[in-house]
Parts: sequence; C-alpha cells; structure tokens
Amino acid sequence: MRNLFTAILCTISIGAFAQPKGYTALKNVSAFQQAMSLNSTKVQTIASDFTQVKNMALLEEKIKSKGKFYYKREDKVRIEYTSPYSYLLVMNAGQVMVKDEQKTSKINTKNSKTMQSVNRIMIDCMRGTVFQNPDFKVTAYESSTGYLLNMVPVTDAMKKMFKQIDVYMGKKTMDVDRLTMTELGGDYTDMDFTNTKHNTALDEAIFKVK
Repeated sequence: MRNLFTAILCTISIGAFAQPKGYTALKNVSAFQQAMSLNSTKVQTIASDFTQVKNMALLEEKIKSKGKFYYKREDKVRIEYTSPYSYLLVMNAGQVMVKDEQKTSKINTKNSKTMQSVNRIMIDCMRGTVFQNPDFKVTAYESSTGYLLNMVPVTDAMKKMFKQIDVYMGKKTMDVDRLTMTELGGDYTDMDFTNTKHNTALDEAIFKVK
C-alpha cells in the first residue's frame, strides 16, 4: 500500500506556496467554475505526453521521467511511464492497478477512504470538479495566460500525505498544463503535460484493471 501511495505522489506536482508570482486572486470564482463545468462536458477523452521531475531534499540530482497520460469519462485514468523505466498506474471505477517490471498490484478504493481521496484528486483535475472535493480548501488565481488552483488538505488523511497540490491550467484551452504536489517533508514533484489532444478514440482495453 505504501508503494502505491509513493507512485501516486510521483504523478502530481507539488511546490512551496505563497502569493504566486505573476498571479492575482481570481475575482469571479463562480464564473470560472461554470466555465470549467461547461468545458468538461465537451471533453470525452484526453491523451497527452508528460514529463515528470521529482525534487528530493536528500538528492542533488532531480529524478526525471517521461510517459503517456490518458483519461476517459467518467472515471478512467491511465498513467504510463516509458522512460527511464516502465511503470503503469490505472484507475477505473474505484479499482486501482499498479504494474512495474516485477509485479502487478490491484486495490479496491472502496476499502480505503484514503485511496478514494487520491483517486478523486486525479479525476477532479480532469473533470474540472476540484472545487467540489471535500478533502481540500481550494483558492483560485489567474495570470494573463492561465489559472492556478491551490489545494490545501483539510482532512486528517490528506494532511498526512500532502502539504498542498497546485493545478496549473491554460486560459484558452482550460487544459491542465501542470500538476505540482508537495509532500510534508518538502519534497515535490512536477508533472508537465504536452501535446494534449481531446476526444480522440481510446481503446477501452487500456483502462482495464487486470
């Protein structure tokens, strides 16, 4: 179970947070939420490349990796690491599968409130329902080109895992361009999404938990 949490921590970007440089507090949050909701109804699938950089206080060298990200409504996510190692994380209807070069692990999130919360974070970022997540207090900011959602844990389970999660979105596309997740000890991971495509045909088999 601990290894699974570590894998998920490595898929989201987190960083130390204060008043973000280049951003100001979003004045009309209600209008922004409506825009997110409307945009999400138009997106059935998402496919993108990602580059991940994990920053650890005990290591001078950053841990870099690359892979493919896939999302399909309503609750299917596939995160596939392709370099420098092979690693797979699939979330589908409350089931989670983690596969590395040695073994495959399956978990039913219904048996773990913490895993339910982690699963919801990923889905909320794709659906645009971050503000409805009861595990976090969300503060919205904007710049000339994008939005930033700062998510601070309010439940004990999430406080034990995360210091905060920052979601960066493009203003024109409303796509998630970066996820930053910060752990309690200060280590953080940046996950940047590029070559994002909407509503392409995705084989249901890639989301199969087996």
